[in-house]
Amino acid sequence: MRSGLRSTTLALVLGGLFSLLPRLSAQDTTQPIAFSHRLHAGDNAIPCQLCHTYARRGPVAGIPSVQRCAQCHLTIASSKPEVVKLLGYWERKEPIPWLRVHDLPDFVRFTHKRHVLAGVACQTCHGDVARMDAAVQTAPLTMGWCLSCHKERNAPTDCLACHH
Repeated sequence: MRSGLRSTTLALVLGGLFSLLPRLSAQDTTQPIAFSHRLHAGDNAIPCQLCHTYARRGPVAGIPSVQRCAQCHLTIASSKPEVVKLLGYWERKEPIPWLRVHDLPDFVRFTHKRHVLAGVACQTCHGDVARMDAAVQTAPLTMGWCLSCHKERNAPTDCLACHH
């Protein structure tokens, strides 16, 4: 019984320490298409939720489908090299193999919907993407960082609000 308790305690401590390590992100990787948030969200002032339509409806914001992109780019800037790449995916009926930039540990239950409905701006967690050509993770997205935000906003801080 005692060895089982010690093993469980050790697993929890090591798991907690592991969660403090920075998560890998796609900051140092090249996306399959050089999509510019600066151009779309910045220069053209396209709202985040026009492309990330699931953010207000569910747990994930969603990566825009090729169809969503093609709706505009079949007629807008269709001869630009990166748009030609995009339209190639559309013609082949293939999803774009985007690389994840923001990633949380599997034991964290995060829902975009709850945050969007509470009025948390996308920039709070994702940074000023309207000034980024390539999206990069700007916030640490650690437990301490999230708890600080929850405390500032009087949001729940009990463990089960965010953990399975």
